[in-house]
Amino acid sequence: MNEVHGNLKLDDKSKSKNNGDSQIRKFYAGKVILLTGFTGFLGTIILEKLLRTCTEIDKIYIMIREKRGVKVDERIKKYFENPIFNTLRNVNPHFMQKVVPFYGDLIKSDLGISKEDRRCLAENVNIIIHNASSVYFNAKLSHCLRINVIGTQKMLELGLECSRLEAFVYVSTAYSHHYNKQIEETFYQPPVDLKVIEDMIQADEENATGLSQEVTNDIIGKWRNSYAFSKATTEGLVETFSRKTSLPCVIYRPSIIVYTNEEPIPAWMGNKNGPIHMTIFCALGFMHVIPAPKDCILDLIPVDLTTNGLLALIWDYVVHRQSNEPQVYNYGSSDWNPNNLGLAYKSFCVSCREVPPIKMIWYPFLNYISNFYVFLVLHTLFHVLPAMLLDLIRVICGKKPLAVNMLLVLGRNFGALYYFMNENWIIKTDKLKGVLNYMNAADLKEFPFDLKAFDWFAYCKLSVLCVRLLLHDPLETVPAARRKYQRLRILHYTVCGLFILFMLIFLYRIAN
Repeated sequence: MNEVHGNLKLDDKSKSKNNGDSQIRKFYAGKVILLTGFTGFLGTIILEKLLRTCTEIDKIYIMIREKRGVKVDERIKKYFENPIFNTLRNVNPHFMQKVVPFYGDLIKSDLGISKEDRRCLAENVNIIIHNASSVYFNAKLSHCLRINVIGTQKMLELGLECSRLEAFVYVSTAYSHHYNKQIEETFYQPPVDLKVIEDMIQADEENATGLSQEVTNDIIGKWRNSYAFSKATTEGLVETFSRKTSLPCVIYRPSIIVYTNEEPIPAWMGNKNGPIHMTIFCALGFMHVIPAPKDCILDLIPVDLTTNGLLALIWDYVVHRQSNEPQVYNYGSSDWNPNNLGLAYKSFCVSCREVPPIKMIWYPFLNYISNFYVFLVLHTLFHVLPAMLLDLIRVICGKKPLAVNMLLVLGRNFGALYYFMNENWIIKTDKLKGVLNYMNAADLKEFPFDLKAFDWFAYCKLSVLCVRLLLHDPLETVPAARRKYQRLRILHYTVCGLFILFMLIFLYRIAN
């Protein structure tokens, strides 16, 4: 039986496959793309990949706003000074000729785009990649909804004006409907409609302190936070808008996106959000217990593979579709080649021995605690008390205390990620797997995203190198860091040995 992908049989689609140059790169030749959220982690890699690989692309319009009083031109200049663009500068020093920044703000009516810019976009844009969003779990409700929901509605309206538009791509998250333990590549019932969202925004903004957490929790219901709630609502908005207007829309749902595997440089991550924060604390020897079982599935995906999957699915949707029906593509590892916490920790330990960070404060080790109450006891013993002692020593030495502040950050991460670390999801990825069947050898080489044979042990070894990059720790410090690692290891086991000896003597005295 032939597998069916969309409305077209795989056998029919495979006729377009050839063994010459990359079909995907040819597809983007001459295209004009509008990209939002380009300053973010994923957006940066999308922009870099398009400019470095799809060299015959016509233009990439990037929407940007002023931030904290910094002008747009200054933000653009500083943004492209990032070392992540060094490879691109070497292979294509004139890449800025392809980039057209324009002012826009998702929170403003009509996106704040000037009439001239709007007309230019409407006449030229072929593909819109709407990647911008508020990603913080505990953001003010009205702010989150204005950006993620209302802002996307305005982007859809802009897309409808684009006479040459071939695809509107909305980047969501695989956990938008996390109450399902198996996430299919399909649309789910949204939490509320647009009218309710507008009422929620008004109620939140009319209150000086915003809606209370209790009221917010009642509103979002089975969604764990306002971010997932807003994403689920927006997916419903995109589907409804697409069906009403025949606007060709695609929803891309990646799971937890982390540092690069290879492109353009290994182990790069543009921020310290999500699980990487906990990796930093663990590599520094500050975190020693984690509230999750050892066999917990880690549905992590490298950002460069995530980007390749996105660019490939856009090609697939535009070239092979037979209607403007909206589609959903998921990308995750749990259904493809699952990784788990135990494997990640093994490779992490190897990496710590090879390239430990110079800023370690203790020997890095980790214990998995599945019982939350046992975790709280050990959290106090391994984290709270040492942090208080360390800050006391720093104050006595005339230094500014910092350990307790680090502990508060760690606690917020535990609170936000506990649910997601103790529930195993299966994220179905059949559509994206199907795209691989129509990619030729050049496509597979230039836009790799296949996780079937992906080496998670080798990839997770990059985690400590990622920490070093985030902490601006140059590789020249590796020899000194290795010596420090060995000293801390000896100290750690000496302290453990003395503690065990003390406990044995204590128990012996009690027994006698």
